[in-house]
Amino acid sequence: MKLTYTLPLLVAFGGLASAQGDLTAIQIMRKTDTEHRANDERGEVDMVLVAKDDQRQRRKLEIMTKKGEGDDDKTLIRFLDPPTVRGTAVLTHEATGRADDQWLYLPALQKKKRIASSNRTQRFAGTDFTFEDIRSEDFEAYDYKKAGEEVVNRQACYVIEATPKPDTTSGYSKRRIFVEKERFLIHKIEFFDKRDRHQKTLELARFAQIDGLWRAEQSMMSDHQRGTKTVWRFASRAINPGLPDAAFTERALERGS
Repeated sequence: MKLTYTLPLLVAFGGLASAQGDLTAIQIMRKTDTEHRANDERGEVDMVLVAKDDQRQRRKLEIMTKKGEGDDDKTLIRFLDPPTVRGTAVLTHEATGRADDQWLYLPALQKKKRIASSNRTQRFAGTDFTFEDIRSEDFEAYDYKKAGEEVVNRQACYVIEATPKPDTTSGYSKRRIFVEKERFLIHKIEFFDKRDRHQKTLELARFAQIDGLWRAEQSMMSDHQRGTKTVWRFASRAINPGLPDAAFTERALERGS
């Protein structure tokens, strides 16, 4: 799942309002991505893990993304603090039409390991996000359909239902994605487990413009079955800083830079 959903200046959508009702589900979903992608991006995130008994653990991490070919991105997520998890990192090279290339680096072992596609439904570093959740939308792997309209955060939203295709490895039976009709901004995603029970909800909030693009400054993933939450707050963010390809290699993953 892309953690930096964006959208351009509102003026860019001038004249589109009358045509939006005719958009198909896949067209709506593609607008949430292609209309809003930066070439690359870097940010620092303050994370809070909230347990069922309300005990909290705080972590700091760095997220870097870079646009690849077509719909695919490269993403590196690295923990900066506390010392117990510092250096733990995940590198993802998305690959439309086949399983993504994904590696986990564990500094205590001083080595990386490749994440098998069958393990991508597992949780990432004790958070409520799975390895599957931290990739951008894979349009070739899902079927999309409109499932009505709802108001979220006082905004009229399309409800798009995304169902994995038969050959797609996923921990979910479906996702319900709430896309703002005016700006094509994703406000919420509901995740349903293999028994079609509502398992998790991702909520995005506090949108602000950075270098002409909108970004959610905060997100919260709630696991309704476990009673846990993971809250992300961006402490800093840079749009199009010019990140080199070398920052997204296995060598960079291991050396921590």
